[in-house]
Amino acid sequence: MKRFVKICLLASTICLLSAISSYGQTFALRTNLLYDATLSPNLGAELRVDSLWTLGLNVGFNAWDIDKAQNKKWRHLLISPNVRKYFNLKQDSLHIRRANYLEIDGIYSHFNVGNTKIPFGLYDAVKHRRLQGDLVALGAKYGYSWILARDWRLEAEAGVAVGYAWFKEYECPHCGTYLGNGDRIFLLPQLGINVVYIIN
Repeated sequence: MKRFVKICLLASTICLLSAISSYGQTFALRTNLLYDATLSPNLGAELRVDSLWTLGLNVGFNAWDIDKAQNKKWRHLLISPNVRKYFNLKQDSLHIRRANYLEIDGIYSHFNVGNTKIPFGLYDAVKHRRLQGDLVALGAKYGYSWILARDWRLEAEAGVAVGYAWFKEYECPHCGTYLGNGDRIFLLPQLGINVVYIIN
């Protein structure tokens, strides 16, 4: 199952990047400022495929400990292919003045999280344990886009994803005792304030 998920995500990533490199229409690059604020660099690409639809791919990662002495970490790699439908969009490019959109996204992440408090009381298990594993999810977001300048946009979006995670569980101290395997179904809130650059 794990190998199948990774192969599917890799194949979709290669197909999307090939399409972006060979397709003649407009595409955009974006970063989610809220995600950046967690010290997790991220980059997204969006390809216009017709007057209302786009394909996209978002990638984010965090490769360092928050506090090495306490083994506090939120390390992860996230890959998220997506499809968007724009509404009230009349232009033939991604140079839009205002538009709302609906986005459906798939999510895969490999994570190593421990001794970390997640906001809003979510995922209490990681406050006193270290979890290392993988997750997959399917989500939906609603967003709104404003033009800032000819090639720049600002987006605000919110949504939720439903996913499944499987992981190994350890005590928090560095090289802590292995406690066993676990899995769970979860809800993942999705929020974004995106800065977007349009490339012709």
